[in-house]
Amino acid sequence: MQTSVILHRVADFLRKHAPFDALPEADLLALAGSGRVKFHQSEEYVFRQGDSTGSLVWVIQQGRVELIDESSGRERLCDVLGPGDLLGLDRFVDDGVSRYSHRTCNDVILYGVDAAVLESTVARNDSLQRFLAARVTVAGVVGNHRRSWLDAQAPPIEFLRARFRKREAASTSPLTLVHASAGTRDMVRAMLRDQTEHLGIGTPLEALVSADDLALFCGQNPIALLREIRRSDSTAEVIALLKLTARMVDAALAGAHDVDDCCRIEHEVMRALTEVCVRMATADVVASGLRPSAVASCWLTFGAAARRDLTQPALPTVAVIYDDCDAAWQALDSLYFVALAGRVADWLFACGLSGQGLNWPRGAQPSMPLSEWTRLYSETMLNPMDHDLYARRDFFDLAVLSGKSSILDSLENHIQHGMQDHATAIALLANDTLVHLPPLTFFAGLVLEIDGQQRETFDVGTAVIAPITNAARVFALAQRRLTPTNTLERLALAEQDYPDAAAVLREAAEAFRVGLYYQTLAGGDLVSPGTLGKLDHLLLKTAFASIERFLEFTLATFVPKT
Repeated sequence: MQTSVILHRVADFLRKHAPFDALPEADLLALAGSGRVKFHQSEEYVFRQGDSTGSLVWVIQQGRVELIDESSGRERLCDVLGPGDLLGLDRFVDDGVSRYSHRTCNDVILYGVDAAVLESTVARNDSLQRFLAARVTVAGVVGNHRRSWLDAQAPPIEFLRARFRKREAASTSPLTLVHASAGTRDMVRAMLRDQTEHLGIGTPLEALVSADDLALFCGQNPIALLREIRRSDSTAEVIALLKLTARMVDAALAGAHDVDDCCRIEHEVMRALTEVCVRMATADVVASGLRPSAVASCWLTFGAAARRDLTQPALPTVAVIYDDCDAAWQALDSLYFVALAGRVADWLFACGLSGQGLNWPRGAQPSMPLSEWTRLYSETMLNPMDHDLYARRDFFDLAVLSGKSSILDSLENHIQHGMQDHATAIALLANDTLVHLPPLTFFAGLVLEIDGQQRETFDVGTAVIAPITNAARVFALAQRRLTPTNTLERLALAEQDYPDAAAVLREAAEAFRVGLYYQTLAGGDLVSPGTLGKLDHLLLKTAFASIERFLEFTLATFVPKT
């Protein structure tokens, strides 16, 4: 290892692989010259589970190594590593012993670097720090390649004070107030939450900030976008504005930590769009000669749209729920709402929204009176096996889009009352979280499934997002909570319910953000690991492990042992 030829050969190999590709030449040479070369034949152990990892960190130069969990007395394959992957990093975590047994699958050549030298290099290099952190947690690691406009500097308070003197404060009262130190992200959240274009700064009031003021500094105006969507009266306008929404969200999503706000923006866009489609559909139905109904109604959405788990425009599952009619008018009202629901669906399609939506369960349709909705949920909870609880579970995620929200309140009260004596439904939902599991790992640019199959892509919606969504719903329904519907908010409340498992629940939330982040980057559910870097692979694999721990906790909590 001391010859110049070998030293540079090792350095050249290291610079081809993350995280060493971000190091300057001097650091690469220092690492390359700090260790030695080691050879293993097939079926040999580099480490046994529980062993000290020693004073060297090993880089696989050639061959393949399996990581095996032997803690239960049986072998469980946990990962497969190849050229460029590192062994012995457990020395930087917890007690420093190897979490798994490392066994070679064929002839393996390892380059060793001194762990102390590597540790001193890590202290000087952000990329190495992110790489090591990603082995333990996905929190805050994704997305350092660019800056989100949500993190742009907000208008300076001096600027706002100067403009305040030119404005009539009374014209915007009552005002939502934010602290003088609030940033762009905080201001956008407040405007979206309270559906306002103006905020008051400070207590007592020091200045005003408008959505237009904010846009001057961050370059985006989601509040104006919502306003223009609501004003639209043609599909041409809506289609253009939805494309603008997609670009706005893409510019906001610099990392997984931006997922919450991107989903918030998208949800408000879908609410505005639904209002437009209901307005245009109503005009169509009335023009066809049907009498507009006088009974109160509201429009609901279910599934991902209701959970605020979407970062891009997608076809929502929507339905109208209306008060039960007077018998004399029941047939006419029913005909009107059926026609209206059909036209709303037509308008949503015409606006260019794509996606599968939810399949309507037997005995349900997009237009029903309140009594029929209560019947649907009652039969599901009373007899979940015969009424296909699995197919109906997304319908327990429901949110109002427009109309009289008190109707939804009545339905939710009915559902909550019906859930109090139905532990069987909770256990069934918990058990169903195992229907879809993350893949085992990535190897050689391919997805390696638990059953050994190799694929070029994996479905991040099915493998990452859905298991967390379904389990988070279980925790909410077990507490008879229908609100909030948002997956991340449900997990945050579950932390309060199960403080001893707070770490598991937090990591599940971070894994969920990672899943939505990569889904958005891919432009859909199919993610190809061959197009991703090693840090991306590591983050996703850490997310997979977090999901497994979360699902194990879900089963242990809600499924009785037989």
